[in-house]
Amino acid sequence: MDSNDDVLAQLQASAAVGNPTSQADLLAQLNADPEPDPLAGVEYTGDLAADSDAELDALAKGFRERTKREDERFRLATDSEFWFAVCFKTRKDKDAFLAAARLLAVGDKYLDGYAVARVLGIPTLTEDDTDRKE
Repeated sequence: MDSNDDVLAQLQASAAVGNPTSQADLLAQLNADPEPDPLAGVEYTGDLAADSDAELDALAKGFRERTKREDERFRLATDSEFWFAVCFKTRKDKDAFLAAARLLAVGDKYLDGYAVARVLGIPTLTEDDTDRKE
């Protein structure tokens, strides 16, 4: 790794955790599909009672599906087994370690593991890898 690669890795690592790190990431978020319309598949018959029942069934199904997605999002957001801590006796020692490891650009308390891996030159899964094995 030459010095330019090191600078590039530190610049990439300095992006805020959870925020888009490139224009492509930002565009992907802006162009993401909206939540599905639960009424999109309802076939209307012209019978008010039957159509109302169909809409209520579709809405109930939509709420159940949204609840499943939200339950998974909550599980991922509250999972505590994806991080670890490194501790020093003093702040000065911690800061010296981060500086020596060229990690201060990533942060000084909570560091994005993917950014740390990039700075340290460690090959790892990418943030958007959907084939992760737990």
